[in-house]
Amino acid sequence: MRYIEHIVEPEKLLLSWQPKPTEGRGRMFVAELVRTGNDADLIYLLDSIEFEKALSFGFENYPGFETKQQRYEKVLPVFMKRLPLRTRGDFGRYLDSLRIQRDAEISDFALLGYSGAKLPDDDFTVVHTFENAVPPFEMLMCVQGYRYYVEKLPPDCIEQGQEATFEVEPGNEFDPRAIKIIINGVRAGYVCRGLTESFHSWFEARCRIDASVERINGMQGRPDIYLFVSVKQR
Repeated sequence: MRYIEHIVEPEKLLLSWQPKPTEGRGRMFVAELVRTGNDADLIYLLDSIEFEKALSFGFENYPGFETKQQRYEKVLPVFMKRLPLRTRGDFGRYLDSLRIQRDAEISDFALLGYSGAKLPDDDFTVVHTFENAVPPFEMLMCVQGYRYYVEKLPPDCIEQGQEATFEVEPGNEFDPRAIKIIINGVRAGYVCRGLTESFHSWFEARCRIDASVERINGMQGRPDIYLFVSVKQR
């Protein structure tokens, strides 16, 4: 098992929301979590195109924070309820699943970002964008949209440790900045949109980006691929 050796403490996280599969495709960024000392504020992206799109697909608000107010202060304790308590006996195993070392110095705010803070019973995910992160650092990253390509790349054709590469896809009909992920010579999915601009900045800086399959899991009929990604200066 490989571990993240360099923790990147974020100043901002994105809050994404996804409509039910029957209502639309893809996640939409509806708010930011902005670090304020040892806490964080929730700021709705009320003026963004994505927020308007989310409303059209049925988005209302993050529970307990109505959108009639744009900014809510000191919300970190609320969002930390999405994660297991550090005092739990199995918290070490939880860190293992995130590939974070058990003795790592990591804030609650950063842990939200590294974990994604996804619950099985809602449609929200927290995204660490690694904006302005200085290499070297590592991350565990889920391949977005794998369910659309699983027939061409079934899980039994993928092995742990298998190399993954990234390619910009300027002809993508949804997003000309999209970055596809290639495994076994086949498109497996895409980089999360919250990370797309950071990847472009690493490409432009000629950073070395190494990635390989870390694990495959997910629900029956809807598997997920997780990559261990390392970014270094050449």
